[in-house]
Amino acid sequence: MSEVIQEEFTFPVKFEDGELELKGFLYRPANDAAIDKNLPPVVFNSGFTGGVSMYGQLVGNALAARGYVVTTYDVTGFFTNRAVRNNYDHNGQNVTNVSLEDQKIELLALIDATKQRLGKMPAVLSWAMGSVATLAAIADLAKAGKEQIAYFVPMNYTNLRALQSLRANPEAAETGISALDDKAGIPPFDLGTTDTQLGYYPLDPATQAYTDSQLGDYTEAAGEDRWPGCNLISAKSYKTYVKFDPEAELASVSGDFPPALIVHGELNSLHAPAESIRLHSVYPGPKGDSALIVEGMAHGQQNQADNPVFEGLIHQIDEGIRSTL
Repeated sequence: MSEVIQEEFTFPVKFEDGELELKGFLYRPANDAAIDKNLPPVVFNSGFTGGVSMYGQLVGNALAARGYVVTTYDVTGFFTNRAVRNNYDHNGQNVTNVSLEDQKIELLALIDATKQRLGKMPAVLSWAMGSVATLAAIADLAKAGKEQIAYFVPMNYTNLRALQSLRANPEAAETGISALDDKAGIPPFDLGTTDTQLGYYPLDPATQAYTDSQLGDYTEAAGEDRWPGCNLISAKSYKTYVKFDPEAELASVSGDFPPALIVHGELNSLHAPAESIRLHSVYPGPKGDSALIVEGMAHGQQNQADNPVFEGLIHQIDEGIRSTL
């Protein structure tokens, strides 16, 4: 395995209301001779709270050690891109707006920047909610007849409306949050308690315990605020993300879709494996015979550099990408 170095860069993103520069990170073998020129570059697109400051550094290092060049970034409003967009004060409180539409636009910009820099369309690896944003991005490329990404690896995908079934009272949460002003702040997570039942993202206590520990360690190691990197999430974030459903549009989208390796943890209690099995059934591109349900893998608890489950996952992703060459 090759020694890996990390580089910072910036890339432009054109939003509807103007162009902004975002910070990105690149992982590559320290020795140029160790870069496998036959491989596509890889973009890692994370869940709602970030990229490089979470699993981006982990995946970037693992794949760069195998000869890949990997780019990633933190979604706007979080960590290294916290001050760029989607962060504001409301009634004396700091609130972060989570926009999957923005994340789709940011990802498309990073895909373009990666191609411009490295000369090839990248493969895109996505985590959880990031997989939903990536699905929307590649559907947009298909609809527009544009060049597609080289390979699509959604990991622990879920339909965001279906995710709400984890709440202690989904109907009450829907009613309560929908009644709030869009700019009002709600807790990042709903743990089914009186204080948090109107939170943005439903987490079971076991998942909350691991995220507090593991992801907090990642973000602090990256020199950033402890995960999740926010105090409150806007009510608008909830209202928009439960309606963000690119999967529902797949049947009506013509155009080319990239080959996909649809991955899910067998033991995931937050995003059910049935979600990726359903996505596999409707995904219109090449996808193999079935979704890859990884034994011993939960939502992210095994995402550690020396964990055999994570090492096996990286090996299968590597094999999948190389099989398309």
